[in-house]
Amino acid sequence: MDFDAHSGVVIHQDFIPLYADDNYAKIFGYNTAQDILALKSILELIDPEMQDVAAHTYYALMSGIEKPQVRNYINRNRLGMLINVLTIEHIVEWQGRPALQVTIVDLTESTTLKHALVQSEHRYQQLVNGSIQGVLVHRNFSPLHCNQTLAQLFGYPNTQTIMSLPSILDVIEPAYQEQWVDANAVLLASKIKSHSFEIKCLHLSGRLMWVKLLESVISWQGQSAIQVTMIDVTESYLLTEKLDKQTYTDYLTNTLNRRGLIHFSQQLMTDSTLVHEHLYCVLMGLDDLKQINHLFGHDIGDKALIHFAQHCQSKLADTDLLAHWCGDEFLAIIQADSKKMALKIAESIRHSINNAALIEPATDKHIRFSASVGLSNWQANDTIDTLIFRADTALEQARSQITHQLVFA
Repeated sequence: MDFDAHSGVVIHQDFIPLYADDNYAKIFGYNTAQDILALKSILELIDPEMQDVAAHTYYALMSGIEKPQVRNYINRNRLGMLINVLTIEHIVEWQGRPALQVTIVDLTESTTLKHALVQSEHRYQQLVNGSIQGVLVHRNFSPLHCNQTLAQLFGYPNTQTIMSLPSILDVIEPAYQEQWVDANAVLLASKIKSHSFEIKCLHLSGRLMWVKLLESVISWQGQSAIQVTMIDVTESYLLTEKLDKQTYTDYLTNTLNRRGLIHFSQQLMTDSTLVHEHLYCVLMGLDDLKQINHLFGHDIGDKALIHFAQHCQSKLADTDLLAHWCGDEFLAIIQADSKKMALKIAESIRHSINNAALIEPATDKHIRFSASVGLSNWQANDTIDTLIFRADTALEQARSQITHQLVFA
């Protein structure tokens, strides 16, 4: 492959293109660099499923959390065709401000060539062994061939140690082995030509790592086998996890924020095992926060919120969702087998808070506070929004009567 003809350069700030060459444009199906510079954002050139990862990676690079490196992506060109690209990152200065320069290499032709040359096993192995990615060929998870990069990826000294494994499943974290077995069954049944997914693996040192698998069926010595390209995405995964936590977590109480609650509750609704009738919304409001802020200051008020959040969390199951909803209010989405059980959980939060005392540092005075609670249960044709709305109405009713009350809607 002519490297120069299949590589291009772009420089951008926050994905706004500042410079691009014609080769970069042609890789993505455009005619000239001016077509790239006319784009509002080069995120348009990245597969939608990878745009969040690209944004997180840019943030990590420009903030110094992560160093520039070589990465592999599956993108789409202007015609919607998948292209396999290698990116080489550099931080540069553009008009006095830092920018990201990306040299991109189109590996699509090389990847296609690999598959075309499978019948010539010797040539195929030459290509694989020179790959900067881990490459494995297996049949029923029994290794048939791998390159040195794959051995290094998992901490093994050489390819022979990988080939001597009775099953390549040994490098997969046990909880994820069934997922890979099922994925291979689908692939071999010819329901799809190729697929990619991320899976948790085990390094020889014992540390856990995340690996992206790109799999396809090939012919090996006259029989079907599976070729797997493996890419270590642990740093990217951990970065995404860290940024997601920042996005969805309330910095004060370390519970979910409003955005996080909506995000994870919507994820919860896709769980096929969820019994909707067992879903309850508990909206809890601190009755005395305004007075605590007035008498003791906002620092103590913040401590009251933190204390209350910890108290609520201690009464909930690990599968329940808890968020700092707004001001003095916390919202929980819980699962309970019955209304009686849901009421018991809500009452436990409401009553036991009386015994949870804060101490005012200057005077050692005990500061006590109470909570009012609104509770709602999932009904036919409900959404998360309507479930929360009824709990909010119930909390308003509880607070309009007298503090430290519970109302079920």
